[in-house]
Amino acid sequence: MSLKWVYKPEPEEKIVEGLSTSLGFGTFESKILVLRGIDNYQKAREFFKPKLEDIHHPFLMADMQKAVERIATAIENGEKILVYGDYDVDGTTAVALMYLYLSKIVDKKFLDFYIPDRNVEGYGISKEGIDFAKENGFSLIICLDCGIKALDKIDYANSLNVDFIICDHHLPGESLPKAYAVLDPKRSDCRYPYKELSGCGVGFKLCQGLNTLYKIPESELYELTDLLAISIAADIVTMTGENRVFAKMGLKTLRRTRKLGLRLLVSSDKLSTFEVSNIVFEIAPKINAAGRISHGKSAVELMISDNLKHAEQIVGEIMSLNHERRALDLSSTQEAIKQIAATGQENNYSTVVYNAHWNKGVIGIVASRLTEMYYKPTLVFTDGNNGEIVASARSVSDFDVHDALEMCSDFFIKFGGHRAAAGLSMRKEKFELFKKKFEEVVSQKINEHQKTPSLYIDSEMHLENLTRDFFNFHRKLAPFGPENMKPILVLKNQKVSGTVKTMGKENNHLKFYIRQENTGKNIECLGFKLGKFLEDFKNKNFDMAFTVEENHWKGNVTYFLNLKDVKFLP
Repeated sequence: MSLKWVYKPEPEEKIVEGLSTSLGFGTFESKILVLRGIDNYQKAREFFKPKLEDIHHPFLMADMQKAVERIATAIENGEKILVYGDYDVDGTTAVALMYLYLSKIVDKKFLDFYIPDRNVEGYGISKEGIDFAKENGFSLIICLDCGIKALDKIDYANSLNVDFIICDHHLPGESLPKAYAVLDPKRSDCRYPYKELSGCGVGFKLCQGLNTLYKIPESELYELTDLLAISIAADIVTMTGENRVFAKMGLKTLRRTRKLGLRLLVSSDKLSTFEVSNIVFEIAPKINAAGRISHGKSAVELMISDNLKHAEQIVGEIMSLNHERRALDLSSTQEAIKQIAATGQENNYSTVVYNAHWNKGVIGIVASRLTEMYYKPTLVFTDGNNGEIVASARSVSDFDVHDALEMCSDFFIKFGGHRAAAGLSMRKEKFELFKKKFEEVVSQKINEHQKTPSLYIDSEMHLENLTRDFFNFHRKLAPFGPENMKPILVLKNQKVSGTVKTMGKENNHLKFYIRQENTGKNIECLGFKLGKFLEDFKNKNFDMAFTVEENHWKGNVTYFLNLKDVKFLP
């Protein structure tokens, strides 16, 4: 699929030069900063040297005082506390973080955790979870990464005298659940300054609030930020403000983590150089595999275990589940592609597919793959329980799929999510009517620029700008994530220096070098999924859009250019 190259507007030269003078960076590096809103010394200080003092006071969050007081009362009275969370990475890291913090101040006989079964209970707070709490004597549930729309479930819990403290980061509905306390920075009446925390992040704020009473050493509190960094990376929340502080701190903690399970998941030499992208591709899928294919409980057990033999057993199970998840993901995606062709959806504005036998744990991955292939708002359905079908939705750049689904909400039993992704359930017999309605809504709402994938380019540059100083500057821009993505840069009229090699089992990737004439150095370039252009690279000049990547090997760091797109010149 060809990408439309969209260049960001050129910043004012005066602002770039002023920033260059105050920071001591070159004008090109300063331009990259101004393009991401860092246009003065103070903003640059906060960006490059985030401090713990930049973190907001937890009691700015609505209901934080109530939540802390209720937990303190429970501890004082010897009540049993259940930590409850969703089965994805954000939910399981949040549960592990909260459980590990509380276990420092609560006897473990008064503490347990609960992850709902994806296949039996579905997403969010379940009746089965509340019944488990009641039957086992838990009078307080701390719920993480879900619950903001669980009005009926909270009413049910209240009828059984089970109190809930909700820690969520999803958009609330018109009414809040009648929980004892509801922590969610997206509440309309919440004055917490930063709105983009992960679910685990909201849980960490509650731990900070509790620590004003229980005062465990700060070093022990911040040892939990490795889990917070994993949640921020995996849940793809914005990498700005407080999330940037937590991610930076959490990555440092992760690289030397004392958590047995995380050290077993990734070899120590790899872990010592981990960045956000490593979490996304190497840790998150493994943690997710437990909740997708089996049960998310094992992921939490892995993150809280202090028993080597037990941790090794769980890692073995999780690695096996991850292999199974990959196979299911591949087969389901191939079946979905055939269904799209058979139903003539290639020319639709949306993609909606259904197969009763697809595993609920992989439909979100399949939806992401289909969105990448067809570039349309996409829903992937499979069978749920009791005659229901469930779906994962994914969107294209800046199209609000949550808003589009809201216009179809009469069809749904349960529904939640955000602009880019959502989940829902409905009666099976409504599928065809919903499919038609969703296509109508998308056709009316989608704009022309949302129909074609775009590559948003920071700047054109010259080959001589790729210096050691630039690479060092680029490293300081990390951690990367939404609203602080790796700069996408363009080099024009390039040619291969030497030979072009194919890589991968199917020879679908390329490796080659381009030469800096002023230094005589060759710069390595990798083109993933560009193997079919082997002859073009050999014979033609080209414009290349790329990101800069690091390669760590035996303590050494080298850099290469990762091609995002290429345009061959006549």
